[in-house]
Amino acid sequence: MQRQTKVAIIQLTRIGDLVQTLQAARQFKAENPDVELTLIARSKFAKGIKFLLETVFDKFYLFETKDFFIEKSFDGALSEVNSFLSEINSNNFDMLVNLSFSKASAYLANSLNAKVKFGLLRNNKNEIAIHDKWSQFVYSNVMTHGNSPFTLVDIYRYILGVKENLVLTSDQSHKRSNSIVIHPFASQKKKRWGMNKWSELIYKLAKDHPDFTFHIVGGNEDTKETSRLLHTPALQKYKDRIFGHAGKKNIGDVYQLLDKANLFIGHDSMVSHLASETLTPSIIISLGTVRPFETTPYSEHVYNVVPKNDCFSCTIEKTCELLPCHSSINYQVIANLAEGIIKNQVINKTWVENTINTFHLNSIKIFKSEYSEDGLQLNEITNNFHNISDTFRNYYRIIWLYYLRGIETKNTLPKITNETAIKLHQYIKGVEYLYELYNFGVKYSNKIIETSSDQKADIKIIKENIQRIGEIDQLCDITKKSYPELKALVNFFYVNKANAIGDNLVDISKSNLLNYYDASNLVAVLGDFIEKSVSPHIEATGLDKEV
Repeated sequence: MQRQTKVAIIQLTRIGDLVQTLQAARQFKAENPDVELTLIARSKFAKGIKFLLETVFDKFYLFETKDFFIEKSFDGALSEVNSFLSEINSNNFDMLVNLSFSKASAYLANSLNAKVKFGLLRNNKNEIAIHDKWSQFVYSNVMTHGNSPFTLVDIYRYILGVKENLVLTSDQSHKRSNSIVIHPFASQKKKRWGMNKWSELIYKLAKDHPDFTFHIVGGNEDTKETSRLLHTPALQKYKDRIFGHAGKKNIGDVYQLLDKANLFIGHDSMVSHLASETLTPSIIISLGTVRPFETTPYSEHVYNVVPKNDCFSCTIEKTCELLPCHSSINYQVIANLAEGIIKNQVINKTWVENTINTFHLNSIKIFKSEYSEDGLQLNEITNNFHNISDTFRNYYRIIWLYYLRGIETKNTLPKITNETAIKLHQYIKGVEYLYELYNFGVKYSNKIIETSSDQKADIKIIKENIQRIGEIDQLCDITKKSYPELKALVNFFYVNKANAIGDNLVDISKSNLLNYYDASNLVAVLGDFIEKSVSPHIEATGLDKEV
């Protein structure tokens, strides 16, 4: 009898990440039904959604670090850790995939045995090691607040090697009640609307939809804010139809509420990802540090409202007292979207132009999630031109899918203004310079290989070329600072080079040669995209007069 293939997935981060891991693992299991799938996770995050995880995973190893160390001696804790690792290793995994890019997960992955490992790892020298290219993409782009065009679920799918996009579909017989689930909370102040905005929204919806009930959900830490919202004077007229569940219902109960709800409205959070599991139509209000293209719920029933502020999205480290992105999204926009969803209207660009006030549209973008052959995409339904960041995100989606997945997408080049064309044109010099640098990398790597192959290898020449390669890395780093939208490519190929395959100078140099060769090709493609985008604007902007 053939032995069952065993695969383990490590996900030590929060509940929302676990739901996204579940969604990727479900597709992996659908393509590989005979695989035994094991999840290694933190118990405080996994236990609440185990009823969902059990639909995909066959085995679980749940733990908390404090369980090993609190009230135990060091030797006793070390013994328990070793015992726990031995228990996991008894599975003899064929493949181990670390989908949480943290120090702890890397050390854990290094301590576990598997024939093949993907994701963030530590080698025996305690160095970061990332062998697969999609994980290198995460480390170089997602972890550095890069301009990633992919949802995390799709990235997890790509790391796992899922070939097709197999998604949940709505059951037409599934009945929903006249109820709206609202989650007005988030893990950070930057990511959450003020309570005044939420009270205005709920008042508007309750007034316009007298046959609907409203369910405010949240954790124990949200009970005071929920009570405050419920006791807002304006909402007292509708208090019999507004229910506060924060701290009263567990995740399973919230899941049941969402499963029956006609609509979910909230921020980027665990609840939004839970709503995608129930296929509940959703409106997501993205603020602060949220990166909607990465974390939008994995469902085609989602509308994501995004502020047009240049500072969005920001970083956790950057302080912000005024929170201008919060003011950009008006409650009436959300109410209009909710109205359209409730009435089953076709919400597209025409609907937006005819329904939402132009003044409100000036400060926002509205995206609708839609499935494509290669994953989930956010497609804008507001009639906005792409800014410089949006334009490069479009380019990178085409480039990375072709380079990392071998897929030619049908994406068209973005629609840009003359102003964006001028900014884009400035990048041509940066692209040309980067192209030259990478070609020098090919040249110097080739020189090291040729010199090393000679029986009378000149060590001085080898050292000189190694030094030159080091200088190329420094110059690439300077280039990405001058042209920040190029950092996606620079960061990726730097991480790829740092994980060069080989045990000796020649093998590593051959790996570097391929790295620089691929980098120069992708930079050339990027340059071609820029020139084609700028070309229609040449006469209008006067760029043709520049030398």
